[in-house]
Amino acid sequence: MARLIVVSDSHLSERTPEADQNWSAVLRHVDEARPDLVVHAGDLSLDGAHDPADLEFARARLDRLGVPWRAVPGNHDVGDNPTPGHDPITGHRRDRWLAAVGADRWTAELGGWRLVGFNAQLLGSGLAAEADQWDWLESQLDGAGRVAVLLHKPITAAEIELAAGPAYRYVPAAERLRLAGLIRSHRVELVISGHVHQYRQLEFDGVRHAWAPASWATLPESAQRTVGVKQCGILSVELGDGPARVQFVEPAGLRQLTIGENIPNPYSH
Repeated sequence: MARLIVVSDSHLSERTPEADQNWSAVLRHVDEARPDLVVHAGDLSLDGAHDPADLEFARARLDRLGVPWRAVPGNHDVGDNPTPGHDPITGHRRDRWLAAVGADRWTAELGGWRLVGFNAQLLGSGLAAEADQWDWLESQLDGAGRVAVLLHKPITAAEIELAAGPAYRYVPAAERLRLAGLIRSHRVELVISGHVHQYRQLEFDGVRHAWAPASWATLPESAQRTVGVKQCGILSVELGDGPARVQFVEPAGLRQLTIGENIPNPYSH
């Protein structure tokens, strides 16, 4: 049995000291739990897409983990999928991630499973790196055995939610269909994402989808309705011969914060 911890949406920056305090709680938990791997599921930084110093600050916090770690970028790290009103990913922003944090796609073998992490923000971008990533993703899934996929944005939800929810919450529609096809054809068992700042577990076509909560803060109901559990925390994932065991964990000392209620909104200025 192998242990994986998934952290997401830490939004680290010198401008978010409360996020850094919660990160310290995560570090203490990791030091006690001693997982085989920690994966950060994106939005590592507050605004690395616009401020390289945020990425550098956040990378230094990752380096405090006393176990191996991997990370995939989120929209606040490198820009978003092309969506009206949202600042899109660019090659330059992606290059900054690669230089400051490391690879934006990777595999890891853990507990008899293959973990496949990739850059959800590239989907629909039309960048050359997107086509390369599709080729790479298929090559990593071929003949892989038991597979868990990790990315920043959820791939899917119930049709009524996809229709009612904001487009930027999920992987873009065309790419969602392509990913769903790959997941079915390669019998992927588990998909882990972040982005929504809510904890949730769903099942579609026999595939488990787990949404990692934010380690930083939740969003108020006025900004985002509740579709899962609005509680700050992390995921603990056990991988072995049986089904993956995914649990919500609230590390000791991690504060329950809500943007605009008990902490200011750093994006409002």
